[in-house]
Amino acid sequence: MDADPGAGSLGFQLAVLVILTLINAFFAGSEMAVVSVNKIKIRKLAEEGNRKAKLIDSLSGDSTKFLSTIQVAITLAGFASSAFAANSISQVLGAKLAEYGIPYSLSISNVVVTIILAYFNLVFGELVPKRVAILYSEQFSMMCVGPIWFLSKILSPFIWLLSASTNGFLKLFHLYHENLEADVSEEEIKSMIETGTETGVFNDIEKDMITSIFSFDDKKVREVMTTRQDMVAVDLQTPVNEYIDGLLTSRHSRIPVYDDNIDNIIGIISMKDFAIRAKEEGSFYNVNVRSLIKPAYFVYENMKTDAVFQGMQENKSKVAIVVDEYGGVCGMVTMEDLVEEIVGDIYEDYEEVEVPIRKLSSDCYEIMGWTLINDINEELHTKIESEYDTISGYVIELLDYIPSDGECSIKISDEEADYLVEEVKDRVITRLKMTLKPKAEDLEEAPQPTF
Repeated sequence: MDADPGAGSLGFQLAVLVILTLINAFFAGSEMAVVSVNKIKIRKLAEEGNRKAKLIDSLSGDSTKFLSTIQVAITLAGFASSAFAANSISQVLGAKLAEYGIPYSLSISNVVVTIILAYFNLVFGELVPKRVAILYSEQFSMMCVGPIWFLSKILSPFIWLLSASTNGFLKLFHLYHENLEADVSEEEIKSMIETGTETGVFNDIEKDMITSIFSFDDKKVREVMTTRQDMVAVDLQTPVNEYIDGLLTSRHSRIPVYDDNIDNIIGIISMKDFAIRAKEEGSFYNVNVRSLIKPAYFVYENMKTDAVFQGMQENKSKVAIVVDEYGGVCGMVTMEDLVEEIVGDIYEDYEEVEVPIRKLSSDCYEIMGWTLINDINEELHTKIESEYDTISGYVIELLDYIPSDGECSIKISDEEADYLVEEVKDRVITRLKMTLKPKAEDLEEAPQPTF
């Protein structure tokens, strides 16, 4: 019995297609590996003299050339496999179908071969190698970087021609820009951090700190300062014996000094210097406060926290006095206040911890008056809008008058919540209860009574 003359050639043709699919898989995986590899680790290996790491760093730096090389290789491999399959395997399959009298056998064979080839190219030439490349990006990139670099040198004239042609057409339609690389946005970085937290790369503390850095330049210094009424300050016109006890019990390291009026702050004294001078003089009461004063650093209340932080670093100041547009003192901010915006609250062992928002029931919360409206909106998913920064200012805005000290049980409402004032000190609401109202969508989802 004669052997099938097409059997041997068919096996060869299938082998060629497998080789072309593997070539496609190699370049597809190489692209994903080099793009997703840890650039910092690769750069460190390159600095240590690793030759392959240097090549990877070079390819990453010239992304246009690298991606063009990969795309040319993948395109050529795809074209070759499609053309080879159309001119060989589909002919063999068409002849077999024709033997059984099936009409349009060649067209049917072309469609069948194209579908099968597309499936294998997608699965084994794209998806599988890219998934492997992501899992083993460093090993894969080290393996492929040599051939990719060599191929980029061979194809450099062709790549130059492609780039020149592309730029020419873009200029023709006035769409050309020198830098076509898209900048990484803040939202994209936050999304990556969120994904990294879900996969265990970052823990919750790291996530919160990184996220806080992004919001650091969005806040104004008046949102984080110690307000004017809460400041501990020294009046030069007042004898030392009248304020020394309060000064020591405050346990602050730096104290603003003013002359007759707190809007006339003339400098800052360090309590360390004060203690040293008291030891030299033999008593706290003998200290000449004026001789300890150092220049104060002033900032405007609407300055961004990152600018204030940088200014305090440059001026080597641990305290900044915050003033309004008229020069009046609004409060003060310390370096610790600014750092806490990134790392969270830092408490001394003698400080009493005050929780800004304490949940009392499913929809009722006890809130400290100094709590920022932005923090309440973020935690309680409300949409409070006000020209004031704190919930105290917002409720006073709703009341349209300033409550007297000690006045409490004041009730007021807005569209989202009911408010009950519990404590007022120095004409500021220091504590209140906030009871959220049911939202419109919750009322729509609630079961309607039947009659």
